[in-house]
Amino acid sequence: MLPRDRLILWLMLAVFVALGARAFYVQILQADFLQSEGNKRQVRVLDMAAPRGDILDRHGRLLALSTPVNTVWLDPQVVSAWLAPSPQQTADWSTEKKQRVETFQEGYQTLLQWLKLSEPGLTPQILAQKQRRFMYVKRQVLPEMGARIRELALPGVYVETAYKRYYPAGEVAGHLVGFNDIDDRGIAGIEKIYNEWLRGEPGKKQVIRDRTGRVVHFVKDLQPAKVGQDLLLSIDQDLQFFLYHRLKRLQIEHQAASAMSVILDARSGEVLAMVSVPGFNPNDRSQLLGESLRNRPVTDRLEPGSTVKPFVVAKALDQGQIEPDSVIETGRGRMRVQGEVITDTHAHGDLTPKEILQRSSNVGAAKIALTLTPQQQWQMYHDIGFAQDSGLFLPGEIMGYLKPAREWQELDQTSSAFGYGFNINLLQLAQAYLIFSNQGRIQPLSVIKQEPPPSPSSGRAVITPETAQTVLRMLESVVASGGTAPQAQIEGYRVAGKTGTVHLSQGGGYAANRYAALFAGVVPVDQPRFIMATAVVDPSRGVYYGGKLIGPVFQSVMSEALRLYQVPPDAHTRPKAEPVDETDETPVEEVARPPGQLSSDDETAEQAR
Repeated sequence: MLPRDRLILWLMLAVFVALGARAFYVQILQADFLQSEGNKRQVRVLDMAAPRGDILDRHGRLLALSTPVNTVWLDPQVVSAWLAPSPQQTADWSTEKKQRVETFQEGYQTLLQWLKLSEPGLTPQILAQKQRRFMYVKRQVLPEMGARIRELALPGVYVETAYKRYYPAGEVAGHLVGFNDIDDRGIAGIEKIYNEWLRGEPGKKQVIRDRTGRVVHFVKDLQPAKVGQDLLLSIDQDLQFFLYHRLKRLQIEHQAASAMSVILDARSGEVLAMVSVPGFNPNDRSQLLGESLRNRPVTDRLEPGSTVKPFVVAKALDQGQIEPDSVIETGRGRMRVQGEVITDTHAHGDLTPKEILQRSSNVGAAKIALTLTPQQQWQMYHDIGFAQDSGLFLPGEIMGYLKPAREWQELDQTSSAFGYGFNINLLQLAQAYLIFSNQGRIQPLSVIKQEPPPSPSSGRAVITPETAQTVLRMLESVVASGGTAPQAQIEGYRVAGKTGTVHLSQGGGYAANRYAALFAGVVPVDQPRFIMATAVVDPSRGVYYGGKLIGPVFQSVMSEALRLYQVPPDAHTRPKAEPVDETDETPVEEVARPPGQLSSDDETAEQAR
């Protein structure tokens, strides 16, 4: 063999050895790595959306549920190449390729039309982000539309399943239930505070995509999607409905700035309804802004006015400072405390504790308060939950403000006896009235249905059962003929309650002609089942007394509640009140004025002195 032939042979052998070595390296040594790299370009792990758990009322009716929707997104790098190819690319295109580009652009225009998007709005965004691999086109698209978009088969355009929250009760329960953001995370109400409980866990699946990004083969499930856990609330949807629409009508009729109300189970402390107006519809994202989002029973501060007088009377009775038949001298309805004047609208003379509550005498309540020490009175307010966290953790909840007892002066003690000088929220007021319905015990509140319901004896004792029963019977006189809220009577049932009307704070003082009206009631008295506390802020049609404004609302809503829960009538009931003649001598509810603020008649009398 010639030397040249040997050289060629060795070269050929060297080439074969090199090829063999390369094949061994690629197919054996680098097989796993190269397979992995190939999979990265074809095999994908996709997230599978998981629905949140349902929110249900106490009877299992839906207040919030997740419905399937679609999310449309695109790969800007892929789509931009089809929308605006470079001259170098188009120069080498075949006729078939040009036809595919035209077909894509026609489909793109159809996509814009279906999704009601403008080309000048979307296309520049795609081209500006053509180095990126992800961009939302539209979220929360109906599944029917998503299926049509899939059929377009546009390279780089994808449709994935997601979930959208729907609220069947709409604005009726919007404040309490809350709502989610576009990523399905709770950002208000129950949706927010129980977000971790409600949210599902996304699943994962492995698929193979072609070079245009379309899924061409399902490989396997890596992790199944886990549905969120359901939540059973204490709320009764029917009561919520009645209360919302009755408050909304009241707000419109009296042109009030706002109205709010809470209904509690008088035995367990469960929240049966919580309403705030003006409201909003959580299904309409355009409404999810502004003042209407405030859940006012927990977010708004109120000076409670005369609704706190029963607690002062109860504490004085419990401490033995007064008796049910004690006589309190209120004279001409005026007293001075530290240079400030406390007044009643009328001169009542001598009053018993029951009559002080019935006629809502500020002077009488102040004199009873002075039989207590500041620490005793403060402790009473503290024990019933004023200026404390309710434990419900509702977003935006305020605790209010109650000055420490060591800082109280005589004026603080007297003015707080008729609801000035401190503030609370309406939920705290409703909870405080549990001591009268629950043998002197305060129960923790709950927005979750309790199974089994807590025993009434499980609450914390604040006053003796005898005192609680005595004051509850005194509060019947407020709703009876001659009281300040006969409009709250319910035929066949004994009702107890207390009205309150306070001046609104304004500019560091109090507005002369702007009010908040309040009423807290318990029904039925023999075996209390419901507590309802309501406030109406800044009514502007001339009616602002708590009894006249809120009494009819209490009567209509509680009548429905008693019917729905089939509560039997009281064994002994008082006769139904006759319609009140505005011109007769029926007592008018006292307006709890801040100390030193007098009516024009009071000013004349004071000058005469």
